[in-house]
Amino acid sequence: MAESDTTNTEATPEGDLDRLLGDLRALAGDIESCAVLSGDGDLLSSSHGPGVERDRVTAMLGALAGLARRAARKEGRERAAQLRIQTQAGNLLMAELEGGATLVAATAPEARVGLVLYDMRNARREIEKAIEGGRKS
Repeated sequence: MAESDTTNTEATPEGDLDRLLGDLRALAGDIESCAVLSGDGDLLSSSHGPGVERDRVTAMLGALAGLARRAARKEGRERAAQLRIQTQAGNLLMAELEGGATLVAATAPEARVGLVLYDMRNARREIEKAIEGGRKS
């Protein structure tokens, strides 16, 4: 996951999401790429770079979000608020949004994860509003 290719910046819910993800990446410089998945696992917006197989990434992220939700429920929790997967190549951070959508960010290994999660939480409300706007249209 690398350079942004979000190109839909018109005044639509999708354009709003693209803009919000771009704003999040600008604010949290440690984010290499980010995405928003619907509760059904559909890719609503992403900043994945060229050469990334979107369908494959979407399927993997959707599966991870689903596993996190099931694991949380099995432990008696209402939802999985956030998930961090740490590898040698970097971190994958997931935050569940209202309505079951998921905000995902990928970072380098040396990223300041706490600050990225803080910025993701701060971006959450605006992203939820954009998703809700898409449901109403």
